[in-house]
Amino acid sequence: MSVSISCEEVWRELSNYVEGDLDPGLRKRMEEHFRACKNCSAVLDGTRNVVRLVGDGKSFEAPAGFARRLQARLAQRGAAPPAEAGAAAGLEMGITGDRVPVGSHLIYFWETDPDFARGVRFFYPGLGKGEHCIAFGHDEALEKVLETLRSQGYDPERLQQERQLTLLRRQAAAPITLSDISAVLEAAQRAGSRAVRFLGNLGVGRDPLPAGEEDVLQLEDQVDTLISRYPCVVVCMYDVRTLPGRMILKGGLQQHRLAVCAEGVQENPYFVAKQGPASLRHIH
Repeated sequence: MSVSISCEEVWRELSNYVEGDLDPGLRKRMEEHFRACKNCSAVLDGTRNVVRLVGDGKSFEAPAGFARRLQARLAQRGAAPPAEAGAAAGLEMGITGDRVPVGSHLIYFWETDPDFARGVRFFYPGLGKGEHCIAFGHDEALEKVLETLRSQGYDPERLQQERQLTLLRRQAAAPITLSDISAVLEAAQRAGSRAVRFLGNLGVGRDPLPAGEEDVLQLEDQVDTLISRYPCVVVCMYDVRTLPGRMILKGGLQQHRLAVCAEGVQENPYFVAKQGPASLRHIH
């Protein structure tokens, strides 16, 4: 008789199950769990739908409306937004009407230019309000952020000179990138910034990922530990037109407890909690 498996163990191995990368014993235990647990069975169905939509792991052009459909699904499956707990001490999102606690790490999927411009609204409540904004990503994404700011009447060059805005180009492996981010956070704190807004952009641009997909997953995994030492909120914008399905699943859905949806900030039902004390930081 096989040994039972917990829901938490199932969630940790869910992507490997979908990809067929499990030993037969573990796969059998998970199949028995899915037959008995309606909640995990529903999560499995949702994950398969995501993988089916985004393709077979290669770069792709997503079907029209994919981002909005995914956001709607997250909203339907999500719990109450975190603004209900500790809203007074949180940061205004700008993208939505919610406030989130410092230390939050959110996923935002975008597909169209208006979607992208909506994501950049995350900066607006902080500019000129004693906060520091960081835009991170490949060259095309950074150029798009600057264009969006200019279209709304902001002067990004002046904002950089006044140290309200920092651009970080995606050009190195995760350890160096984390060090660069930490240096900017330290500088912002020394300058008296009351909070830091980090807008990360992940997509496949003119240049390939500096150190590959696994490096991106490592970066996402370690961001929570890094920002726990600062009054910081991170929003990761994923370009669903160009990212492989594996990155959307493992990097986007499984690494972020909170999701920015059309209706507001929601709990992400596909999030896989980290083990140990680090995961406690996500409890609001």
